[in-house]
Amino acid sequence: ARGLRTASVPTKARLTYFQDKSLTLDLQYKSEGTWTNCFTVTAPETNIAIPSVAYLGFSAETGELSDNHDIISVKAQNLYNTGRSGSDSKGPARPVERPRSKFSKQKKEGSWGWFLFKVFFFLAAVAGAYVGWTVYRSKTRYSRF
Repeated sequence: ARGLRTASVPTKARLTYFQDKSLTLDLQYKSEGTWTNCFTVTAPETNIAIPSVAYLGFSAETGELSDNHDIISVKAQNLYNTGRSGSDSKGPARPVERPRSKFSKQKKEGSWGWFLFKVFFFLAAVAGAYVGWTVYRSKTRYSRF
């Protein structure tokens, strides 16, 4: 887009993806609130399939050309509920709970009793070590051989 580098307003990009239907990139660089379509890809023309777990990355390099860019903020929204499908899936999405890995452990809340038991056990071990060292020292002090 011509004028993207010397824009008088902060340049913004809006990437819109409708699952298996279309992918659109709009740019705002001419004036605030005026969006210019950069490209649109629709499903009948190409196969649009983004994995369910997607990662969003940013690069200022296209081939041999590169430029410096400052990314101030990134905002991502899910416009449709993932539990429903088709045209009846309107409205804001419910928060989706991340699935737990089979290797991750759930953190258990400890109680004061368990904490005090560990402190008592540690102090008893320190006291036992001190008594043992004192007995050993006294036996070696009075021994002639």
